[in-house]
Amino acid sequence: MDTSLNLVWMRRDLRLHDHAALAAALEQPGLIQPVFVFDSEILTRFSSLHDRRLSFIATQLSLLDKELRRRGGGLLVLRGAAREVMPKLCRAVAAARLVLARDVEPLARARDQAVTDAVQNKTAVTQLWDHLLLSPEAVCKEGGAAFRVFTPYYGHWRKQLDAFALHAYSVSDTGRYANVLAMQKMASVEGLAVLDASSPAAMLEAVGYRLTDTGEWKPQDAAARLERFASRLVTYPVAREYMGEAGTSKLSPYLRFGLLSVRECARRLGGSPGGQKWLSELAWRDFYAMILYHFPEVVEQEFQPRFRGLAWNDNQEYFARWQEGRTGYPVVDAAMRELLKTGWMHNRARMIVASFLTKDLLIDWRRGEEHFAQHLMDYDLASNNGGWQWAASTGTDAQPWFRIFNPVLQGKKFDPGGTYIRRYVPELSEVPDKHIHEPWRIPGGVAGYPARIVEHHEMREKALAMFKAAR
Repeated sequence: MDTSLNLVWMRRDLRLHDHAALAAALEQPGLIQPVFVFDSEILTRFSSLHDRRLSFIATQLSLLDKELRRRGGGLLVLRGAAREVMPKLCRAVAAARLVLARDVEPLARARDQAVTDAVQNKTAVTQLWDHLLLSPEAVCKEGGAAFRVFTPYYGHWRKQLDAFALHAYSVSDTGRYANVLAMQKMASVEGLAVLDASSPAAMLEAVGYRLTDTGEWKPQDAAARLERFASRLVTYPVAREYMGEAGTSKLSPYLRFGLLSVRECARRLGGSPGGQKWLSELAWRDFYAMILYHFPEVVEQEFQPRFRGLAWNDNQEYFARWQEGRTGYPVVDAAMRELLKTGWMHNRARMIVASFLTKDLLIDWRRGEEHFAQHLMDYDLASNNGGWQWAASTGTDAQPWFRIFNPVLQGKKFDPGGTYIRRYVPELSEVPDKHIHEPWRIPGGVAGYPARIVEHHEMREKALAMFKAAR
């Protein structure tokens, strides 16, 4: 039997089915060893020691380890700067191959290139796409230039979304997994920090975090969530807009960390009218990934150069009240509190609060993007950056810069009975429907609920003036 070793470096693909890197490794001779690294260079961004996402990841890693042990192997979990850890591991275990899924984020691409450069003389490196339906390189204009607007991109994306893009990567239970205890020993001899993959709490403690309750987000629920959404897909095109209804899929955290394959979801859901609408949301996901891949400067800068250097407001009180859900605008406050309480925010609400921060408070979109990065279970740099720049009118949106959401009208339209507001803003639970979106119209206001931080119509004029000065 060939005893050469193939390392499969898992990052955004934390599953053992329909798995591009694992399937590619299994096509090669030799043994297979899946690896995960708690990358210290990524962890420094996240400030809460009780980060839900890390508990979600650690729990999933322990489930993967259990399943791999059932198959005769195990998951090798390490900590440290991945750009240093992975070359050391390749040397320690004399890896013949390193297989990994590609990423679009600039720091991730630089890390992967550094690892490739460090190991390529002795370890062959295979990189392939997994977390997108169509790669950033697959959908381009004639001549190869990247699209800059979604609508023409989507037309080409739909034409290319064929059976090949949706095919499943077969991962057979072959018994070819390496002895994980031997792998752990060799890694330890090299001085690498090996973590106990069977214990979520131990893994998190080793990287400076604490195991915390993930609320409704349970890794073991991935398949059941997909089936539940499939059962109500017919209502999705309409129900998805209403914040008080359970109309969205809530699959994005499972897609973000790869507990579900995006191809699996598209195959399962894409055939019906409701599924076609949901599929268009996956196209937006691919689109923003493509934008980040081809225009990495958007991480720090506005996509549209003419809006670089806008005169943003630096009012700390305004920003704190927005973060805490104390703006005096019920739908905005409900959304911000939903985020803090659950690690989630309805997509319509994300647009409303982003427009409010950038157009009503005139605060830099980068600050809002960072707040979302700290709290969203499904935080993804490409989608988050794209969404924030869309709301701020600095990004790829073809609509004019003077699109400004009115938070009152948005609340009335997409939470007409105030169900969403009452769920997250208990101070307003007894307010009648006619005032739920404008509680300041009640004589004396509502006890315990703040007055409006700003007047929307006044701030709209200031926002228009700011953009006019820059265009």
